[in-house]
Amino acid sequence: MWAKRIIPTVFGVALFAMPLGAQQPDRVLNDYRFIPSGLVPDPFAISYFGTGTGGGMAFGLEPPFIDLDGDTLGTLKGDVAFLALDFEYQQRFGSWLAARFALGGVGRVGVDEQSVLAQGVSGAVGWNLGATARIWQSRTLIVSAAVDFGRSDVVALTPFEFAESVVDEGLDTDNSLVATTDAISTRASGRIGWAPADWIGITGILEGGVGDVTESDNEVILGGGGTVGVDFGQLSSIPIGLLLSAESEAFTLGGSDLANRSTGFGLGLFYTGWDDFVIGVEATGRQLELRESEKSFEAFIAAFRLRYFF
Repeated sequence: MWAKRIIPTVFGVALFAMPLGAQQPDRVLNDYRFIPSGLVPDPFAISYFGTGTGGGMAFGLEPPFIDLDGDTLGTLKGDVAFLALDFEYQQRFGSWLAARFALGGVGRVGVDEQSVLAQGVSGAVGWNLGATARIWQSRTLIVSAAVDFGRSDVVALTPFEFAESVVDEGLDTDNSLVATTDAISTRASGRIGWAPADWIGITGILEGGVGDVTESDNEVILGGGGTVGVDFGQLSSIPIGLLLSAESEAFTLGGSDLANRSTGFGLGLFYTGWDDFVIGVEATGRQLELRESEKSFEAFIAAFRLRYFF
């Protein structure tokens, strides 16, 4: 695919073309120090290392139960547990460009017989290579553009699909209890940050691109989101920041994934007393549209997050 060759080449040329000695731009606008979100990326071309560890549950999942002839017999109810871990490193190059690499993993498993049978056990490991370029900045506003190229490998333990293949084809070496799906995406986004006062900051992102999934046609990626952060340390002697975030995206990860659209809302509490270090907890609620069904379900994940700026 063209994206596999062109994106890394352009990215590599941009890295080595920029000087390393320019002064690092800060994440401060109008004396407000922006709070980073794990749900919505920010517009700043600065250096940092970040990590997040969390887990959660999806309650009341009702996937369709399909028999071996392909007929829908009804729905199964169950709960699904999620575990997630991610790392991200971003390095500035000059005063307006930064490159980043991210690595993350997520796993899910049914916590009762119904959800294990219907959804199985799956895990995904993905990486992302990207760059952010600052286009324009004033005292209160910043505008930037970003490009990202990522890949996710999904591995699923699918007992029902395994049984179905045995009935249809018989037991042979082609039957597999484990299914794998690869997803590759290329994205471009516009990002903004605005601080109307020294205690509040707002970010926004609009994103588009294409995605290629194993055994599926190319899909259009459309998404957007934003954050609103309040630093109570600017209003009082308590260095605590509150972060509200929201995002929505349409892109699937293949037949073994749960949903084809995800809408998320986040609420975070962070310590803001350090200039170069942010630590806190971010809770995220997601609504996911279930495949081959008009129904949706909700998932809740809480993550411990930290980010060090240098």
